[in-house]
Amino acid sequence: MSAWGIHGGRQAASRRGAVSAGHPLAAAAGLEVLAAGGNAVDAVVAGAFTAHVVEPNNASIAGYGHFSAYVAAEDRFLTVDHNPRAPRRARADMYTPILDPPPEAHDWPGVEGDANAAGAIAVAVPGAVRGLHAAHSNAGRLAWADVLAPAIRAAEEGVEVTWYLLVLIASRLEAIRVRPSTARLLLPGGGLPTAASEEGPGTRLDQSELAGVLRRIAAEGPDAFHRGAVADAIAAEIAAGGGVVDAQDLRDYEPLVLDEEPRTYRGLSYVTSNDTVGYEALNILEGFPLGDHRAGSAEHLHLMAEATGHAFVDSLTWYGDPEHVPSPVAGLTSKEFAASRAAGIALERVAPRPLAAADPWPFDPSPAPTGAAPSRSAGGMHGTSMVTAADADGNVAAIITTIGSDFGSLIVVPGTGIALNNSMMNFDPRPGHTNSIAPGKMPFFAVPAIVAARDGRGVLAVAGAGGYPILTGVLHTTVGVVDHGLGVQDAIDQPRVHSQGGATHVDSLVDPHVRARLAEIGHELVVEETNPGSLAFSRVSAVTVDGDGTISAGSGPSWHAAAGGL
Repeated sequence: MSAWGIHGGRQAASRRGAVSAGHPLAAAAGLEVLAAGGNAVDAVVAGAFTAHVVEPNNASIAGYGHFSAYVAAEDRFLTVDHNPRAPRRARADMYTPILDPPPEAHDWPGVEGDANAAGAIAVAVPGAVRGLHAAHSNAGRLAWADVLAPAIRAAEEGVEVTWYLLVLIASRLEAIRVRPSTARLLLPGGGLPTAASEEGPGTRLDQSELAGVLRRIAAEGPDAFHRGAVADAIAAEIAAGGGVVDAQDLRDYEPLVLDEEPRTYRGLSYVTSNDTVGYEALNILEGFPLGDHRAGSAEHLHLMAEATGHAFVDSLTWYGDPEHVPSPVAGLTSKEFAASRAAGIALERVAPRPLAAADPWPFDPSPAPTGAAPSRSAGGMHGTSMVTAADADGNVAAIITTIGSDFGSLIVVPGTGIALNNSMMNFDPRPGHTNSIAPGKMPFFAVPAIVAARDGRGVLAVAGAGGYPILTGVLHTTVGVVDHGLGVQDAIDQPRVHSQGGATHVDSLVDPHVRARLAEIGHELVVEETNPGSLAFSRVSAVTVDGDGTISAGSGPSWHAAAGGL
């Protein structure tokens, strides 16, 4: 029985539990397991697996993500970083970078033939199944099979094509057509499917093969994906296309399961799911009285752009997978380093662009390496979804789950219905940089999944989808709730700005007088429309918990997210 019916739509309030997600069926899956006695962790895991079915452009069990939770009974934060890993046979020089023209300030170059973005050589070792299982086994309440039941049912019923999904299929039509297994899934009958409308239901994509794989995972655990027939089928398809992920890579994959040390923001304890950019940006913002500036004012948006821009540049320059390269994680996330950066930010003028990175090593207890080559590079994730949840016991959880770009590598493994990621694009294709490719390495990311707690109860969970603007979507929402006292839906709906250290991208809905003031103090503005054809400022799902126990869920934008409560 679905738990969707009591409060459903774009926002909701409840004292029993609430879920917000990127798709109505993912939110419904979370509510179903809450109603069955599950907790917020169960709800997020159920929602994520369902997203892997109903959002084939955004997510897949052969994708990856970032999960965080606050477990109230144990007063602890749990992080499961299930980012992808480069395969064992990956090399720093496995792609040919396009260096003419040179990449802009903090971007890394493209590669010849888009080889790191489409096809088998673009596939990295996926972490979604082991990551979600680790989250559930550490803090879930229901049986594993019960948590996967909504996703299995969604796959058995097939995915009804929406207008949004139809547009994305049409935008990749020729690339889909030349891949028979992918075309069988997305182009049933050989042509474009029909979207649901007032004239009738949409075409249902056949996900019966994926349903079979999910049933095996539900019965056998993650080894049903990472070992045996499914893993062999994935490895064979990748090998046939010239890729290098093999069965051993799948077998050996392990996520990072962390009792992440919480930081504080305005008296809240929180974690970001191991995201250094989110920590530095919030540490910088804490140095300014944001609550004194009206939400949406020029001062507010200026500080958001400055904080996120400085934090992006610093991590993009210095951060690399700490298991593989020296990385000043403690320095990047320290309040002292952020205070030194905040000292260079003024209300009356923008810092010179492109922003230059500062050195976090003096704020890190580890000795600085010699001869390290800063990356000065950036990547992104576009095909992404998210789920957040809170329950009546004080637990909150959030996940960002992704396949990479829309439809990932554009490969669907025959006989399984599994779409493969294209996460190798998130590495710098040039050797000798902190985010260069190395076997077993996780790529850089800047996509916080924030959960926060106060006095032994979770009070906030925020996650987003849509590339690096996820950062600003999540932080704008957090600041709206914490600094400006907005309700969760109002915080999500506030027009945003986004900066990665260069131009400031600003929502066209920002007041023209505010935009004029931002330009006057030196921002190079790029005005972006917010509409179904553009995701310049990311989707956001969030839940908050008030002092009286009321759980509120919000989501946005209105055409591409959902929330509900019990």
